[in-house]
Amino acid sequence: MFSNNKLKFFIIIAVFALMSCDGTLGGFNTISFPVSKKRVEIAFDSLYSNHPEYKIPDKLQEHNFWSKSGYDFLDSRLIYFSKFPEEMYYISFVGEEETFKDTTHADIAIRSVFIGSKKKWLKEQDFTQEEKIRIKNRFENEILSKLDEYTDSKSKELD
Repeated sequence: MFSNNKLKFFIIIAVFALMSCDGTLGGFNTISFPVSKKRVEIAFDSLYSNHPEYKIPDKLQEHNFWSKSGYDFLDSRLIYFSKFPEEMYYISFVGEEETFKDTTHADIAIRSVFIGSKKKWLKEQDFTQEEKIRIKNRFENEILSKLDEYTDSKSKELD
């Protein structure tokens, strides 16, 4: 069997290999909430409950392959936007298990964006600066504003 160090090395290599594949993880700027991860998780639950339009529709479930692709170790959420441009955001918590125990803050980031017209997941580097600004604004106006309300806090973008 693998020793702990060999297993960690194998996992790191596997993650980097997966991240280098087209259409997999990237990373937009990290958003930090001054509350516990649990409060942000509850806020996402409230978002889906109060705004079911953000849930991934059946017609796009085939593109929700993140667990099958080896990303099931990430605590993630999918946000769907039906209005033009139709897209989905793959969002995950940022950090490690130890980080998640910190009750003073929780961090999330958009890791990939699915473009409905292209039927493809894209990384941040695949977008123009103008597109990145549009995605950031959409996320802030439609999602972060609601998560801030549900957590009774104000999130901020980290550099």
